Amino acid sequence: MGSHGKGKDGEGTSGLKDDDKYEPQLRFHTPTATAPQCNWWCMAQRQMQDGYVERVVHQRLKRVNITWNHPVSRDVAVIGSWDNWETRDTLHLQSPPHPHAYAIVKALPTGIYHYRFIVDGYLTHAPEFPWAFDHSGFPYNILDLQDYIPETAARLGDAQDPPSPPWTYDNMLLNDDEFGRPPPELPPQLPLTTRDDPSSSSTVLPRPSHLELNHLYIHKTDGGDFAALRSTEKFGQKYVSMVLYKSLPRER
Repeated sequence: MGSHGKGKDGEGTSGLKDDDKYEPQLRFHTPTATAPQCNWWCMAQRQMQDGYVERVVHQRLKRVNITWNHPVSRDVAVIGSWDNWETRDTLHLQSPPHPHAYAIVKALPTGIYHYRFIVDGYLTHAPEFPWAFDHSGFPYNILDLQDYIPETAARLGDAQDPPSPPWTYDNMLLNDDEFGRPPPELPPQLPLTTRDDPSSSSTVLPRPSHLELNHLYIHKTDGGDFAALRSTEKFGQKYVSMVLYKSLPRER
């Protein structure tokens, strides 16, 4: 939690600096000598907090280590948006060789949270972790616990081998004979059309194939007295086919 990179569950936010001269730069809350009395607003907040716990109990939780890595005179705690800034959790001093390392482990649902440290009774933030300003101009730290899918892993399906093996491809140049071939008299896909299939309805003809559109077809039999010409065009969602019969001159 609190690190600049996207870490795995259980990775901490131990700082990178150990400055003995460090002092909190922002002290915008004075220490409270006595705890406030609980009124109706306080009871409502507790009920909201209980409802929050009931909602997250069925969610997947992530364990995260929150750390403070600067000198402390008395104690250090943390509060955050994970429970509407209600609970003050005290951080515990870690064992050497980190004389100024305080930490606490929390289990939180996935999401983005804001949090602040309370150092010797004053609200502040850890500048070495991600942070931003609120609407009043006071800084807070940011904790990102969202699940991220690596972009490379998401594109693994696009990098699969093609169905045809590599040895079926070549880089041979075309010769003059291949350039001199005449075009086919009919499209190769034309025999695969369903223009001659029977219709499923006596009033609706089968839909023509796209290969039949805007072509003129001539049908003539040997020794016949006429020739048939057919053309199919598409207008919007409708197909219009025209068939013309032309008589042939008789041979004398």
